[in-house]
Amino acid sequence: MSEVLEVSPREQHGKANNRRLRISGLLPAILYGHGEGSVSLSIPADQMEASLRHGAKVVQLKGAAKGQALLQEIQWDTFQQHVLHVDLLRVDAHDRIKVVVPIVLRGEAPGLNEGGVIDLVLREIEIETAPSSVPEALHLTAKELHLGGSLKASDIEDLPEGALFVGDAEALIVQCVEPTVVPDEDEDAVAGSVEPEVIGEKDEEKAAE
Repeated sequence: MSEVLEVSPREQHGKANNRRLRISGLLPAILYGHGEGSVSLSIPADQMEASLRHGAKVVQLKGAAKGQALLQEIQWDTFQQHVLHVDLLRVDAHDRIKVVVPIVLRGEAPGLNEGGVIDLVLREIEIETAPSSVPEALHLTAKELHLGGSLKASDIEDLPEGALFVGDAEALIVQCVEPTVVPDEDEDAVAGSVEPEVIGEKDEEKAAE
């Protein structure tokens, strides 16, 4: 089920007006796509934050605009703490959309007990699917991941029916590898502090005596 956003028309624009809007608990947004003109909207910040926490990619609009929309672009502040602006793309139930979905590894890999460590090469992946089938996350099972083993995009177990990977289905997602040995800095420092003996230096010192 899509997250619902209650949107209102936004008449005023500009940085100062958008700042005042955010202070009042609303976010500036723009809705466009499907051959229709763009519409300036405002969205309750708490509803937007809840949708993002729930991993929503597609939302249901209510109020000044209706229908489904893709969260096309989210503009954050410098510290990635607060949403500043939202771009919404109109979508239809019959559309196919491209979305980036996080990847979650489930279970404990036997390779951990074999001395290995998990290297998650990709943390998210792009898929093409219907708006109604956008998942919050895609999952891989680690129960067969031994030391030296790996899992690919095609090993993802819950790709929605009809969905396609955008890119290589054989792309490496996760692998179990031997840990990298990091040299002891203290030992290196001690080794570096000892001056190498110069051949012939002692003989020259004895001759000087």
